[in-house]
Amino acid sequence: MKLITDKMIGDIADSLGLRFLPEKKQGEVLTGVLGIISKKAGIRIVEKFSEEEAKEFNQIPKDDLEKMEEFMIAKNSDAEEIFKEEAEKVKEELLNAKVKK
Repeated sequence: MKLITDKMIGDIADSLGLRFLPEKKQGEVLTGVLGIISKKAGIRIVEKFSEEEAKEFNQIPKDDLEKMEEFMIAKNSDAEEIFKEEAEKVKEELLNAKVKK
């Protein structure tokens, strides 16, 4: 993926201390966090689409993430920045979350 970079993944893993988890658990947590980032950023991007762009985007198969990503980049020049912003927000939310007992 172009919108979620290796640098972004490494920063999240380091900031959240995921490297201290077993590899399988690390992958599970990263997958969940990246899913949240993708959904939040995707919503922000799709909300800015015209009606025609939204129809075109909705015709892309849901499992074709690469094509969805390419479309978002082509239709919104801020797509990469939006993903970076959402990654930072989610990371901060997780770091500042209080553990409930």
